[in-house]
Amino acid sequence: MSAEELTVLLMLKRYGRMGRYSLSAVSGMGEGVVRRVLNELKSQGAIRVMRGGAELTSKGEELFNKLLRDLGIDEIREVTKFSQVFKCECRRCYASVINRSINEEFIIRLRDIAIKNGSDAVLFLKFVCPQNKFLILKLNNYLDELSSEAADELNKLSGIGCDKYVIVLCGNENYQLIKSLVSTVINI
Repeated sequence: MSAEELTVLLMLKRYGRMGRYSLSAVSGMGEGVVRRVLNELKSQGAIRVMRGGAELTSKGEELFNKLLRDLGIDEIREVTKFSQVFKCECRRCYASVINRSINEEFIIRLRDIAIKNGSDAVLFLKFVCPQNKFLILKLNNYLDELSSEAADELNKLSGIGCDKYVIVLCGNENYQLIKSLVSTVINI
């Protein structure tokens, strides 16, 4: 499964039925790429194509969840409070709860992978109990010291628990962020 397929599945899950022109605009992928991915997903039974666009099937939901599990991602959700943390002009940010440990010695390498693959900014965090706070790895500051709104937003993620890790990626195009996330998680 490719980052393109994950992006299309995520967009259909988030926005519902969409045509390829809309998917292309929302995802940041070219129309030809979207058409190819839709055909692949249709042949797998993951989507149903009808007048008005494509929509996820129950098999598509299962495929999406399996892909996330296989990558070690418990949840992925768009978040809105991180452009102020990064002080960037980023149009969108995603937070992903991952079920793998992140070794702090590799944070710089992982950051470079994320940036190389399309993110404009990235944070690696660990939810620390009993403080119930998000520790920014490598900086050793708590997120709520920078932005209580961003910390509150992450607390709403369903997969959060003691010693869970979160990656927050910000940029401008959905596809670039998903590609960046997949590349980063694979290298953990």
